[in-house]
Amino acid sequence: MAFAFIFSDVGVGEWFVLLAVVLVVVGPNRLPAAARSLGRWYSRLSRMAESFRRQLMEIENDVGEATDAAGREIEGAFTVEPDKPVEEKGGPDQKS
Repeated sequence: MAFAFIFSDVGVGEWFVLLAVVLVVVGPNRLPAAARSLGRWYSRLSRMAESFRRQLMEIENDVGEATDAAGREIEGAFTVEPDKPVEEKGGPDQKS
C-alpha cells in the first residue's frame, strides 16, 4: 500500500501532535462526522484505484493476445509446407 511508506516515518509523538491539531481544527463535536467523511473518500479512492488497475490489466492482456496472434500470423507466413514446391522469384537483374 502506498500509504505504508508515508506512515512508516511518523512516530508516536508525531501522531499525538497530529491528532491534537485535527481536534483543534475540526472540533470534538464534528470529529466523528469528519472521520466518516474521510473514510468514505478513502473508500471511493480505493475503489477507483482498483478499477483503474483492473482496466490496465485488461489492456495488457489484450495487447499480449494481439501480439501473440500477430506472431503466429508472421510465423505462418514464413512456414513452407514440405509437399508444396517453393516458387523462386527473380531479382531485378534476373529475367522472369
